[in-house]
Amino acid sequence: MKNKSIYSNFKWVAWLLIGMGVLFLVPAIVMQFVPIGPDNFNLTLNGVRQPYTEANAALFRRIFLYAFSAPTLILFIIGGVILFYHIRKTKKENDLREMGTYLIARNLEVGYSSIRVNYRHQIFLTCSYVDEKGNNYLFKSRPLRYDPRAFLNGQVKVYYQPDNISNYFVDVEGSMDPVYE
Repeated sequence: MKNKSIYSNFKWVAWLLIGMGVLFLVPAIVMQFVPIGPDNFNLTLNGVRQPYTEANAALFRRIFLYAFSAPTLILFIIGGVILFYHIRKTKKENDLREMGTYLIARNLEVGYSSIRVNYRHQIFLTCSYVDEKGNNYLFKSRPLRYDPRAFLNGQVKVYYQPDNISNYFVDVEGSMDPVYE
């Protein structure tokens, strides 16, 4: 059995979009090297067939390149933004873990997010902590695949930045024993 992550991971969407961008880019590049002559040239602008000339062949190649490069660029940008966001978030979580400053939060509750996957709302875990001064702090986890409360013993570690407690990470996976699916 495999130990799967409890967190919902959307990094695959970024790779899917980048892969689709590559699929659009390949024909655009290949068409730049396909020989075009009078026998296989067919360019129509505004309903008028254009005669074969080197300028018209170059125009055809540019139109083809731009038509396929625009979706490529859009898919690369969207996939890159998603991938950058995921990498940045993972780095932040690892940095907070390495700092080692954490607190134990209690009062675990499950909330539902607006994100739907397979017709099910993603869930997140909310927990609270009361410091020595009596200040209440509420923390919210990343989207989760299932309700982890049965595996957490009523408490969870929350890593935070000492000078800025609003920069935190609820370590649901690190607070529970391994669960195999």
